[in-house]
Amino acid sequence: MKKLAGTQWGADLKVLRNLYVGRIRPVLEYGMAATSTAAKSHTDKLSRVQNQAMRMMTGAMRSTPISTLESATGLQSIEERRDIKLLTQAAKFKRLQDYPMHQRMSQPLKRRLKRSSFLEQSQVLEKRHPELLDHVPKPIQQVKTVLPWERSRLPTICMEVPGMISKDSQSDIERKALTLEHINPKYPESQWTHIYTDGSAAEATSNGGCGVYIRYNDGEARFAKAAGKYSTNFRAEMEAITTAVTELRANLMRVKPKAVIFTDALSVLSKLRNPRQKDLGALEAALTNLTAVKDLTLQWVPAHCGIHGNEEADHLAKEAGQLEQNDKQVSYSEEKAIIKSLLRRKWKQQHPDFNKTDSYHHLSRPDQVIVLRLRTGHNRMNSHMYKKFKIALATHDYILRVVPTVYEDKRGNIRYPFQYTYSYRDMMQMGHGGRMMPAIWFRYELSPITVRYVEKSKPFYTFLVM
Repeated sequence: MKKLAGTQWGADLKVLRNLYVGRIRPVLEYGMAATSTAAKSHTDKLSRVQNQAMRMMTGAMRSTPISTLESATGLQSIEERRDIKLLTQAAKFKRLQDYPMHQRMSQPLKRRLKRSSFLEQSQVLEKRHPELLDHVPKPIQQVKTVLPWERSRLPTICMEVPGMISKDSQSDIERKALTLEHINPKYPESQWTHIYTDGSAAEATSNGGCGVYIRYNDGEARFAKAAGKYSTNFRAEMEAITTAVTELRANLMRVKPKAVIFTDALSVLSKLRNPRQKDLGALEAALTNLTAVKDLTLQWVPAHCGIHGNEEADHLAKEAGQLEQNDKQVSYSEEKAIIKSLLRRKWKQQHPDFNKTDSYHHLSRPDQVIVLRLRTGHNRMNSHMYKKFKIALATHDYILRVVPTVYEDKRGNIRYPFQYTYSYRDMMQMGHGGRMMPAIWFRYELSPITVRYVEKSKPFYTFLVM
């Protein structure tokens, strides 16, 4: 990372972050659940590596607070990552019924005065998140329901709509038009039974609901079903498709020889295509049962773009989420998603300044370094001003927004020493001994400006008039 970044040149924050997350952090986290009982003096060494990496990513000064670096990079601390790994491993042990650690997870602790254990630490973390204690572990399926030579009986899966690109690049009207232009000639209602499914969960991890909208030969049918108290969006979408297939199998006389299920659950369709997955056993069994008597196709459609059937299913899914939830079972994959969501939500509460869409991320490397140092107040000019005048520099809250033309001297008197005639090449040296005052002390009206900080042998601010 040192070779790729400098304060005046090099890769930007996004590239350096991807390098760290993809190549360096996995090495730090290897076997983290097993080494969670190590002494803090040993685990702190890993934290120091991440702190050093964040300084390289941002170009921040060594005195910059770690929490500020985490807000700028969006990285969780090594301690929080360790908690996620530990809780995830404990959840896996609870769902492996034939594994020796499965029985240990429900046994009382064997406490020792100076030594901790994996079991003790996992229980302490679970008590910090009481919602995890209410989960009923669902055993991990070890054997596939549909054997490899039976996968040919699964329905056709179409995951694309011709002409469809990213959501940010197309309007909802364009996406709807492209979808209907693809659906109407390929799946005419005179030959195909149309089924729309959708699933949703509150905050993507609780109170799931699934909705199904079917256009039979003799009319329409709507179904709203609760998916579970601790259901994820993925599980709700999967349950919606399973419910639709079950209803079709029970009403074969009302179904045309061909049927197509429209869903916006791209993740479910993608997983169905994976021959190694074991989490969709019930759905695969229902699909192979229906394809034995009907020609079935699963077609992806974009969500929330005004397609009537999809909007109907979405409305039913939200209604189902309000129903009474009796199922508290949680699979291993769902538990992992819930654990990550809980700790990520906690991290966002501790880092309110984090903004994923901040325009700071679109700047060049030198500008990113400049802006971050101005925002944090940890820069070379601040150090110089403190050494020379024993005062703190003005904070970025108004340095980046207004011209600091007014200041308070050492005796508390308000001074107006500067005029408003600075051009692009003019520089103003901040060599007075007073404290910069906020914008409310402005004497004259000013046009909006941008401030660029330039590090040279002497401290200067350059004011560029827009």
